Amino acid sequence: MLASPMFSLKRAAQFALLAISFAGPVSFASAEGPSYNLGEPVIALVPVIKQHEKSLKLDAAQQEQFAEWLKTAPAKRKAAEDKLAQTRLQLREDLLNGMGDTPERQSLIEDIGKQEAALVAMRAGCVDKMRTLLNAEQFKEVIALYKASLHNRQGAVK
Repeated sequence: MLASPMFSLKRAAQFALLAISFAGPVSFASAEGPSYNLGEPVIALVPVIKQHEKSLKLDAAQQEQFAEWLKTAPAKRKAAEDKLAQTRLQLREDLLNGMGDTPERQSLIEDIGKQEAALVAMRAGCVDKMRTLLNAEQFKEVIALYKASLHNRQGAVK
């Protein structure tokens, strides 16, 4: 019996997600842009702001808001990353123990996708927060510093 094209496409997408899940850090590079490691966040501005807090000349209110953000946001992100890692490890263990194409496996794969999406959304929300925390000139400077750090990292890899 032949599988429907939709079924085959769904299985191919699941396989691709599974392969990415177990591939670990994979880097992509092009001549035009910096390399990208799938293990890295989409964007991480907080470390740049922490490193350049004095030169950005944050006022007292900005410093207070940034300190408050640092009290909660990194812990929430870390918890989400830990949960995702545990779900991936569970799927790995199940596959190594012979789990076939079952509803349970499909559920784990879908859960991994949802957790990945939530983590990306969390990082995007962090950028939004930093955009509201900083004035336009400070945010522009942070973006420039972030881009420079990507360029420096790419140059170090070559």
